Amino acid sequence: MPVYPCTKCNSPVDPGTDKACKNCREPKPLACSRCHKQIPTEEVFEGHKLKTKKPIFCLECGEREEVVKCGLCNLNLQRHQAKQVSNYPAAKNYHPHCLRERQKQLDRLSKIQPFMAVVGLVVGGLAGWVQFKGVGAAVVGVIIAVLLFGLVNVMTNRLTPK
Repeated sequence: MPVYPCTKCNSPVDPGTDKACKNCREPKPLACSRCHKQIPTEEVFEGHKLKTKKPIFCLECGEREEVVKCGLCNLNLQRHQAKQVSNYPAAKNYHPHCLRERQKQLDRLSKIQPFMAVVGLVVGGLAGWVQFKGVGAAVVGVIIAVLLFGLVNVMTNRLTPK
């Protein structure tokens, strides 16, 4: 475990094992690297994960500075820079740019959805006319139109960020 200097006497304090400074008995021997607030060793953000000496944060700043993965591009970003589309605690985080690009893709898909239904109706009608003539053409046309419309709808639902 790395040690950090006590804010009062500058002697080493181990956030993993020490509850207070061993030298001066200061109950809040550490300082947040971001807001510089004095904190006890129990309030170090993810103190159990400290293996090498790196900046320490209080619980508020630590959550804000936490590194998370973007749900779309899988690259790292800090939590305060991330966007979420839902309020539940385990919601995915996204880069604002990734979210905008995904929304553009979804808008394009929603624009081609009616076109795909018309294409399905025409292609299915032609195929049905060749095979069955009359009523069969209409039935096959409707089936193909519904399938293509549903396919675009499924793609839209799968691509929507959650």
